[in-house]
Amino acid sequence: MANNYLSDRGPDFRKTTIRLKPIPAYTFSKTLAEEYKAGEISKAEAAELYESMLVIREFEDMINKCRTGAYEVISDYNYRGPTHLSIGQEATAAGVCSMLNITDLITSTHRGHGDSIAKGFHAIKCMTEAELHERCPEFANLSGEELREAVLEDHVFRTIAELFGKEEGYGKGRGGGMHIADFRVGHLGANAIVGGGIPIATGAAMTCRIDDAMKGRVVCSFAGDGAYSNGVVLEALNWASQDQFRGELAETDFGLPIIYCLINNHYGMTGRADGEVTGVDHLARRGAGFDNDNMHAEIVNGMDILAVRDAIARAKALIAKGEGPVLLEFDTYRYYGHSLSDPRNEYRTREEEARWKEVDPVATFRARLLEAKIMNEKELSALEAKVAARNARAARRAADAADPDPADVIKYMYTDTDSEVVPTAYASPKLHEPLPRAKRDANGMVTYRDAIKEGLCEEMARDRRVVLFGEDVAEYGGAFKLSKGMLEAFGRDRVFNTPISEACICGAAVGMAMTGYRPVAELMYMDFALMSSDQISNQAAKWHYMTGASTEVPLVVRCSVGGGKGYGGQHSQSLESMFAHIPGTYVAYPSNPYDAKGMIKTAIRTNNPVVFVEGQLLYNVKGVVPEEEYTVPFGVANIVRAGSDVTIVAWGPAVTDALKAADQLAAEGISAEVIDPRTLVPFDSEAVFDSVRKTGRCVVVSQCVDIGSFTGEIVSQVVANCFDYLDAPVLKVGAKNGIAPQAYSLEAAFLPSVADILAAVKKLY
Repeated sequence: MANNYLSDRGPDFRKTTIRLKPIPAYTFSKTLAEEYKAGEISKAEAAELYESMLVIREFEDMINKCRTGAYEVISDYNYRGPTHLSIGQEATAAGVCSMLNITDLITSTHRGHGDSIAKGFHAIKCMTEAELHERCPEFANLSGEELREAVLEDHVFRTIAELFGKEEGYGKGRGGGMHIADFRVGHLGANAIVGGGIPIATGAAMTCRIDDAMKGRVVCSFAGDGAYSNGVVLEALNWASQDQFRGELAETDFGLPIIYCLINNHYGMTGRADGEVTGVDHLARRGAGFDNDNMHAEIVNGMDILAVRDAIARAKALIAKGEGPVLLEFDTYRYYGHSLSDPRNEYRTREEEARWKEVDPVATFRARLLEAKIMNEKELSALEAKVAARNARAARRAADAADPDPADVIKYMYTDTDSEVVPTAYASPKLHEPLPRAKRDANGMVTYRDAIKEGLCEEMARDRRVVLFGEDVAEYGGAFKLSKGMLEAFGRDRVFNTPISEACICGAAVGMAMTGYRPVAELMYMDFALMSSDQISNQAAKWHYMTGASTEVPLVVRCSVGGGKGYGGQHSQSLESMFAHIPGTYVAYPSNPYDAKGMIKTAIRTNNPVVFVEGQLLYNVKGVVPEEEYTVPFGVANIVRAGSDVTIVAWGPAVTDALKAADQLAAEGISAEVIDPRTLVPFDSEAVFDSVRKTGRCVVVSQCVDIGSFTGEIVSQVVANCFDYLDAPVLKVGAKNGIAPQAYSLEAAFLPSVADILAAVKKLY
């Protein structure tokens, strides 16, 4: 692959003026009657749009009434879930989703009931009879419209059941309404973190851009005005607009196929975007900051479902030509407060609400249906009654449905599946150039760094779904030269540089993983994982559980740890203990080259998200690494050195120190057994217990700051399970309870040493 990154561009300081392109607003002016007369919309399509908005309105009216027991069908049911209503915004959800194919994708927000209902509703409306039976095989005896109606009611039922926390809900009651998803129709999930779904949608669009089976799909990401002041959202807009996806640098010259649907209902929670918490009059202007074409930004009347549809149609046309991404600001309104506990009268007036209700999307469209003589009053009333009755039946069934079994409280936390078998379409991908090979010395030894690289290359060569991205990983090969040569072998679709946007790096990885790819995201230092901790901890870790195992998130976040190099407090932290505290993620930390290669391969193949920690002090350490295929299983500790008098548990660079301490202890007549757990999650507790039951003494060592370290968890487990075998207290050794200093003398005192391990062991005698 030719290196087309380098250029001879020089400075050009000639006086000029940068002129930004205009942003169109409210360009749609057709009426329903005009569209109907021109044959641009049929009676069936118009009725479907009205019904879609009705289903959303009826559903959310139900939630409102449930709080006071006014929804008579289930007045006996005590609903205690979230109440983030989107009443008033129906035209945006129904209008957008009515223009999407079943296979097109969406992400949504905590206020996302309407988006979820609309995506399922319009998908079901266009399903074939075979697809309807596949979705709901329990209706095998039904056909025609009776079948479609039954499936629609099932959709409403499963939505309400999830809201009510029931086993038959879309997420089996694990996620609830704020995290509702339906992967069968491309709904990747609503998100309770404001803006949290936007980088995920961006990652999903990455998959759609490069994967042959997904080309032609469009991603629509719903988020409110409040999200568009959020850092990760702005990172995502910048990410999607990168020039390397289009033009001379691109391997696949096609912009990201994503439409950012900015639902501007004018209130983040209580704060107004316009006139209060931003400095722009229209949030669509955000697009000018990321793309020379303003991301094709446009402001749309979000109260008019026809205007919404028109905007989406034009956005899809741009995307089909490879000109994505597109930013659409839908000007709309929510009639209720942030939640039902918010009376809203402290920050808005009745007059304001009344003016917006004059253009209510449901009532206005109903009037236009009558005006255009598309439907008469009898037909409209019948449709409204049908929607109300369907919702009532679904609500009653949901209220009566079974709650999840308390015994299953952590079921679906992890998946036990993997990618040992690569689908034929992705096996043995074509290489642009031969793989870079690790240099072995006469004894077959390679460095820890090259062992990881070799494992990465082998996995990318066997499975086209494996991609690597991060800051500076392409031509430069990464800050530690670990990926040097991989761009040339695999091409820029699979190895590429990213902006300095750690949150979006991890968020895009989540989106790619949820859409079938296996991304490896590199964070230059583990300290930077704190910048992206939401996407690791709230997104990657939780989606398998919150969707009741409807999705898997097979990604690897590679983090280097720099303790011992004098880099100071923001480049030296060992933070693996923090992520071990987040259920849903695996945490791996190889201590030697053999494990490094085998474990990176295992990390890529598991269908669980993995935080893969790499010790910078270990990068140049050499070890024997076989060239043939092998993996190292997670959750299986390595007894690095056998012993009989004391057990030392250590990971990362602390293993080297523990072995040095064991040598000195042996000279003093103390036989130390050194155990490297290799993974903190899953943790091989039985290997440690077996050793302690034999030795009667235990010291746990890591380079993490001592307070709150995972060393304390191991101590607790040992005491609880081996108490009768202990001859002395279980001790832990870690870094000082402070901030990593830069000065060599201070850092040497800060990090645990061989002497510290020796001192701890001798306290046990």
